[in-house]
Amino acid sequence: MLVFFIHGVNTKDANYADILIRKIRNINKKSDFSNTSTERKKVNAKYKRHMRYPLVKANLYSGFWGNLFNNKKQQAITCIKKDFSRACRQHEEYHLLHRDMYRYKSYRYKFINEFLGDFLIYQNPRRGAEIRKTLYQQLNQFIEDHPNDNEIHFIAHSLGSVILWDLLFSEDLPKDDPGYHFRNILEKHKICSITTMGSPLLFLKQMFDLDFSLINNCVMNLSTTNTNHLHKIRWVNIIHSSDMIAYPLKAAIEDEINSDILFFDQYVWQDGNGKERGLRTIGSVELAMVVGASDAHSSYFADNIDGSITARIIGYNLLGETEKLFNRCVTPR
Repeated sequence: MLVFFIHGVNTKDANYADILIRKIRNINKKSDFSNTSTERKKVNAKYKRHMRYPLVKANLYSGFWGNLFNNKKQQAITCIKKDFSRACRQHEEYHLLHRDMYRYKSYRYKFINEFLGDFLIYQNPRRGAEIRKTLYQQLNQFIEDHPNDNEIHFIAHSLGSVILWDLLFSEDLPKDDPGYHFRNILEKHKICSITTMGSPLLFLKQMFDLDFSLINNCVMNLSTTNTNHLHKIRWVNIIHSSDMIAYPLKAAIEDEINSDILFFDQYVWQDGNGKERGLRTIGSVELAMVVGASDAHSSYFADNIDGSITARIIGYNLLGETEKLFNRCVTPR
């Protein structure tokens, strides 16, 4: 089993998924060995561990493009600082009020660095193609390093879900785009599942008029035969309760996909952080939303209950345990 991650905005560390990967590997499929037959009891400890931790030997790779174009985001911030300094010099009479002339600068810079910068960079055709090229090269190397594994799964976060859409499904890419090379190397592999987390695809469907029926065409063209399940591809969309970037997709997608695709929305019912929880308790809902949104958007990778719930849902998808996904779409607090 090959599992390929694609990150979203504001990711500067190539090891961004390490905690989530550890949690996925440690998912315990509680098997009862105490009542098995005599022959079954002879199974060795190594085999028992594999049965109880079925993902311990899965090969997981963190695709990484977050080191590209950092200079572009910094250029924008540098220009903002330069223009603000110019205004301050021109109006020295307001020197005690300069901070109030252009408010919330640290939040503006943070917004550029953590969200808007990466999003706009990807929308640039040349830079978007460079990001797709980087991911194509990484996936190609990942596949070459594991020639005996032909089952592949994709996990994408935030803007990464948009990038994955382009890599697998978009028909709007230029003819020589790396996205087509990405698809070509998948021809001999079984694409079994997709997991999206904190995904803005619903919002972008409205902005760019995404056609979800394109998934049907690609499913027919790609090698997706999976004899263990009734459906060719499973897609699970994970939404944290306080993540303002994440949106459910089922109502938007269900009438456009055929029976080859099995789709689930799954909710992680948690607070983004303790401050949000406290503010909600006293009724400050709007302020709670503001202080919790950023942490909620990155919580899928966190070393806390949010990350553990996310790992469990991903595990169900990787292992094809669709009954558990059917039975519950909300994981309670």
